[in-house]
Amino acid sequence: MENWELPGLFEQPERLNKVYFSNKTLYRELILQLKKDLQSCGINLKILLSRHYSFDDLSLLLHDCFMEIGATAMFNLVYRVDISETQLAKGMNSPGIDPLKVAEMIIKRELQKVVLRNMYSRGNP
Repeated sequence: MENWELPGLFEQPERLNKVYFSNKTLYRELILQLKKDLQSCGINLKILLSRHYSFDDLSLLLHDCFMEIGATAMFNLVYRVDISETQLAKGMNSPGIDPLKVAEMIIKRELQKVVLRNMYSRGNP
């Protein structure tokens, strides 16, 4: 397995697609982790394992879901995936909450979890 660096919450999508989304194992684990956390918050979003989403595709899918389910469910997911209020505020480009930026941060946080799990399972923290 490769040696990955932990992706940041403010990482550029191009790098995420190239480094992490192109790795089949990490990508699959990311989708499974995202589905698990969505389901634990009562959010039913159809994400197919058989389809390969880019970072932007996945972000838009989650954003559209947020537009349907509302802010309360979105914030439940934010807390579930462990994004702090400070991180959330730092990720917004303007006052208020941008659901697309929230979606991007959630995906990046889920990716961090997957990368960390892989790093520690190999005994290489």
